[in-house]
Amino acid sequence: MPQSYDSLCPWCHTEIVWDPEIGPEETCPHCFNELGDYRSINITVKPSDQQITYDDEEEDDYDLSDEDLELIDEYEEGVQRVLDSQEDAPECAACHSLMLYAGTQNGSQGFAPFVHGNLKQPLLKASFSSQVYVCPSCFKVEYSLAEEDRLAMIELLRSNGKSSS
Repeated sequence: MPQSYDSLCPWCHTEIVWDPEIGPEETCPHCFNELGDYRSINITVKPSDQQITYDDEEEDDYDLSDEDLELIDEYEEGVQRVLDSQEDAPECAACHSLMLYAGTQNGSQGFAPFVHGNLKQPLLKASFSSQVYVCPSCFKVEYSLAEEDRLAMIELLRSNGKSSS
């Protein structure tokens, strides 16, 4: 039986088909994340009447007690409860997990708004605020313009587009 040269990217879950003459891909052609043994699970797919087997070589390094597994489950359940209560949950740019809303931050004291010539006023006021999100997987922090400031910017640009017509 010929060997299969297909694999799944552990980051974006896209199937990667590689040429046997060139060899396996070093990075995913879809999400450009590095492929390899780091944080990867190798799965051997067999005919449907047989079970899927996992590569257990690295699993021995991580002997988690039942208490540790319970703590991880409780953490994941807590994350899910927070996500369920959120209206928006952006995706983390680094690991693609859904992010948790952490609060609001006002514009920094060092922010100096730029006044565009054709707008006659800045896109953002010095007192703008942003929503702060944190990733529960990799703990990356991201910011998004607060709803009130988003709407004000949209209205400003819309009115500028209307006046030039």
